[in-house]
Amino acid sequence: MSDFQQTVSYTWPQGFPGAPASANPIRTSIAPEGGFVAGNNGLTIAHFAWRNDDGITLSNSGTTAPAGFLYRSQQGVMTQYLQSATMTLPAGFAASLAEGGDFWALATTASNAGQAVYANTTDGSLQTASPSNTPQGTVPTGWVVSRGGAAGELIIISGPMHPVAA
Repeated sequence: MSDFQQTVSYTWPQGFPGAPASANPIRTSIAPEGGFVAGNNGLTIAHFAWRNDDGITLSNSGTTAPAGFLYRSQQGVMTQYLQSATMTLPAGFAASLAEGGDFWALATTASNAGQAVYANTTDGSLQTASPSNTPQGTVPTGWVVSRGGAAGELIIISGPMHPVAA
C-alpha cells in the first residue's frame, strides 16, 4: 500500500490540477446534443483535449489547436478496488471542456507569468514558453500563464473569454 496517506497537512492546498483558480467566469465549449464523451483511450483531467472526427468523442492527442482544457468537474472515476486517486476519465464517460477561464494546472516546464501555454500533441500535457518559441511536439492553445512556477508545480493558466479566431 505505497499509496496510503503518509502525512496530514494543517491547511488546504492552494489548488488542485484542473480546478478553477478564481471566481472569474468559465467559458465552456459548446457540446453537441448529448454532450462530449471520452474516446477509446479515456481522458486525462487537467490536460488539453481534441475533438475527434465524429465531433462527439474527445482525446488527449491531436495535431491542430486543442478544443479546450479538460477541467475538474467531479467526473473522475475510481474503477479499481482500493485505488487511491485518479485523474483519468474512462472511455465513454461525459466530459466538459473549458475554452476560457482561470485554472490550476501542472506544466512539464518551468513557467513565468505572461508565457504562452502549449499542448503536447501526444498526451495533451502542458508546456510553457515565450509566444514566439513553440516547443517541439506541441501546438499553441491561446492560453497564457497567469501565475508561474517550477516544472511539476501548480501554476495558474488563463484562457480567453471570447472565441478565438480560427
